Amino acid sequence: MAVLRSATLLTRWRAALLVLVGTVGLAGCGSEPVPTAPPTTSASTFEQERTDGLDRLLEAWGTAVRSDDVAALRSLFDSSADPAFVDAEIRRAQNLVGVPLAEFGYRIDPDTTETPVPSETADAIAGATDVWAPPVVLRYAYAGADIGPTSRPVALLVARRGDDWKLVSDSTLPGSTRTTWRGPWDFGSVVVRSVDTAGTTSLVLGHEDRRATIDALAAETAAAVPAVTDFWGVGWSRRAVVVVASSDAEFAATTGTTTSNTDTAATTVSDPVTSGLVTGQRVVFSPGAQDRLTDFTRSTVLRHELTHVAARVATVDTAPLWMLEGFADYSGYRGSGRSFTELAPTLAAVVRAAGPPRVLPIDADFGAGGARGATAYESAWSVSAYVADRFGEPMLRTLYRAVAAGPSNPTVLDANLRRTLGVGTDDFLNGWGAWVNERANS
Repeated sequence: MAVLRSATLLTRWRAALLVLVGTVGLAGCGSEPVPTAPPTTSASTFEQERTDGLDRLLEAWGTAVRSDDVAALRSLFDSSADPAFVDAEIRRAQNLVGVPLAEFGYRIDPDTTETPVPSETADAIAGATDVWAPPVVLRYAYAGADIGPTSRPVALLVARRGDDWKLVSDSTLPGSTRTTWRGPWDFGSVVVRSVDTAGTTSLVLGHEDRRATIDALAAETAAAVPAVTDFWGVGWSRRAVVVVASSDAEFAATTGTTTSNTDTAATTVSDPVTSGLVTGQRVVFSPGAQDRLTDFTRSTVLRHELTHVAARVATVDTAPLWMLEGFADYSGYRGSGRSFTELAPTLAAVVRAAGPPRVLPIDADFGAGGARGATAYESAWSVSAYVADRFGEPMLRTLYRAVAAGPSNPTVLDANLRRTLGVGTDDFLNGWGAWVNERANS
């Protein structure tokens, strides 16, 4: 996701392959010995057979899950597999029915080495000739809405029985940090709304208990994608995948976080940007969004998050939040007709009590919650609103591309401001402070 290795285990099976093969005899009536035959199975042949066997298992697994073939799926599990694992895979297959997929399958990840299998884990799988924890990913894409497939980790354990590999577990092994990613289909049957977004297709997904939010977001997405394009431009996919979580566990799993922030209405995740291509972008609404968001805030939050999606290719993870969040908030509120004090009530109160702002909010302010967090977000929005008002939206986009391209320090910020807006930091802060003060006191 946005910010999404060890030696091969020498198993009992591999050790058993160290067999000496030699035959000495006579050729015709001569007396020269027949050369000793080479070993029947070399280490490289063993590894290739191992990999080929796993590939066949992974192919069958993905096909069975995607096609909801319960009989084929059951045949893939080892006798030692936990029945809960088997049941969960069958539910996953059933929950995937109706989900529009361009791709869904399991693959060996060539960029990650396998996880060592603890001896006690291997020994517990009686009768297996090999036990393996290969580096595997789930590779999937939503039809129409994804510009390419994304990959998510699977903490897979498999066992060999004769010539066949079988599924044992997808739970994290002792001593390992590799976990199995869970998608919407792992948390229940999936409700899907397909949305025509001005010539492209977007999807809104969730579960039956969030249908009201799914329907509302589908209606909003039809207008939000063109609105963000009108602001940012056409240089993005112009489509969205919006996921509505039904629980804190689902929100945490879908976003790749360890906990759910109860103050978060929605967040956006994506794969790392490679060669200008952004995959795996998801706007994820929290379980509390259905009760907390009004029609207005639901619309602005969606446009805010879609602005992060559109601008992702021009954004590095270390860019300052006052630029990233303020820019997205400006896009979310753009054209709303709301006044300064309606959009920034906490900031307006602070300014009326203590005077205009003189410094930009720091990253730590945004996660502080309460009045400090609210002031940070509102201040960040006001910076972008000020730039758009005094210098124009094209210059705001130019400033974003400059500031969001890397980490910022006072020297870099001053250079970016002078190059884009033609003013130094002091003049910029003074102008912004005066602009905010005027509106907070009007």
